[in-house]
Amino acid sequence: MTVGFASRLRRALRPGMTIALGDGVGGLRTLDDGTSVLAEITRAATEVGGVTLSLGWSPLPLGDLRPDAFARVITLMPGWGARALTATSSIPTSMSAIPALVTGPLRPDLLITRMVARRGVLAFSTEVSWQQGLIDAGVPVWAILDGSAPAASAVHRGVAGADIDVVGLCSDGPAPIPGRAPEAVHEELADNVLRLVPPGARLQYGPGQLGTAILQRAKIPLGIDTGLLTDAVVDLDRRGLLVGVPSATYLFGGDELFAWADGREILRGIEHTHDVTRLARGGPFVSVNTAIEIDPYGQVNVEGIAERVVGGIGGHPDYCTAGRLSSGGLSIIAVTSRFDGRSPLVERLSRPASTPAHDVDVIVTERGCVDLRGADWVQRRALITDLFAA
Repeated sequence: MTVGFASRLRRALRPGMTIALGDGVGGLRTLDDGTSVLAEITRAATEVGGVTLSLGWSPLPLGDLRPDAFARVITLMPGWGARALTATSSIPTSMSAIPALVTGPLRPDLLITRMVARRGVLAFSTEVSWQQGLIDAGVPVWAILDGSAPAASAVHRGVAGADIDVVGLCSDGPAPIPGRAPEAVHEELADNVLRLVPPGARLQYGPGQLGTAILQRAKIPLGIDTGLLTDAVVDLDRRGLLVGVPSATYLFGGDELFAWADGREILRGIEHTHDVTRLARGGPFVSVNTAIEIDPYGQVNVEGIAERVVGGIGGHPDYCTAGRLSSGGLSIIAVTSRFDGRSPLVERLSRPASTPAHDVDVIVTERGCVDLRGADWVQRRALITDLFAA
């Protein structure tokens, strides 16, 4: 298998080509024969020269990948695994714009990704992300088939007849990344958020301690319409408070989540999960997002502080816009009043705004909240300043 995969890469690659790698916790690591997929791609790119690599959201270490082997390495949504890479280009884009990018100006020539086989049909496993869009656009796919990974994709259209070539086998499964338990401050913050959420609303939440606390402390039925589905949804379902089948584009959690999601039609492409028009229609849609910095008018930065990059823009502006446009819905920014000894409120953002102020309805801390709907710019400044001065 090592010779086959390596030799196929060398035969297939040409200077000027772009390779895309499947992302998320299902990012490729090792074939059953011990071959490191990233190391083989690096070696092949070094020999061929002039190859561009396109990465999505990378929560896993990418230690076997050498950026200097490629003409360019671009990241569409920086993750923890990509932070250690140097000489990469992070594209400032919201998640909703990625499908148009990867089928347009950033279209790759080949997608290499993990897939599963269920009842003789190939399917995505723990993420669909932007990959279905590539299949729909006719981009050839090299699948590494995993016999141990869960099948949580709701997308079967277009996969069976697509240009998919199984080029290897693996059985290492997706990488489990269990979440951290919430602290008291996250529980207080979650309680303040939940007071604003109507029963039966569709809820979008982020990964992390706050998202976990919100689902754990919910006492009302909730639909889940989000980007990353985490472990806490299993408990919500166990308590009988999960309305319908959740919608997401990535799984992000531990083995219990993977087992629970296996066989459920949960995951869809970004063109569905981050479609602002779809999200804003129907029953109330409540988006709950956080911030690294907030300015006195409500502009939000979620990328980092000055030169220190923490993450990407992601779905933050998509979900905030959808919550604001939803009838009976809300766009909520929920933050602790202090983090690492500093306030998230700054006079001026240290990086470009990820989400504009007019897409923020309510700001919530563990101390209370301010409703900015109906407030003019002067009133917004006063309300936000008072919230963090309390």
